[in-house]
Amino acid sequence: MVELRYPVSSLVYDYLRGILGLGISVVIMQSLGAEAPIFWVILGLAVLFLVWLANTALRHASRIRFDEEGLQSTPWPKKSIAWGGLEAMALRYYSTRRKRKDGWMTLTLKSGKTKIDIESTLPHFADIVARAAYAAKQANVLVDQITLDNMDAIGVKVDAA
Repeated sequence: MVELRYPVSSLVYDYLRGILGLGISVVIMQSLGAEAPIFWVILGLAVLFLVWLANTALRHASRIRFDEEGLQSTPWPKKSIAWGGLEAMALRYYSTRRKRKDGWMTLTLKSGKTKIDIESTLPHFADIVARAAYAAKQANVLVDQITLDNMDAIGVKVDAA
């Protein structure tokens, strides 16, 4: 079994964005006072930045384990998907630039009510995609063309049949 963690280097900018956004929101709220109507909008933004930070901390604490039996995500919420029970797989690319130069991929695996999302900043991401693609083929899971194109883009070769 291989246990993987998101490297701190891939989370630093998310932490900085969250802290900076929350800090600016709090400073603006303190200077406005609760009687200003815009205060509530800024408060909403502060809550969003707080949620962003919590999500980043959760990714920082998360562990992804995978082997020939399946994939497991811990600590919270603890989720497991057996490769033999895989029902859906999608690999999506999200660009941060107009020309699609920079960005990240997200692998979504589903089995029953369980869904696990993994970002491409995780080490050995292509290995997990390759294993999931093999499991999808074995389970006769239909994989869309976008997923096939994205797998090809990261060097994961799967027969289209």
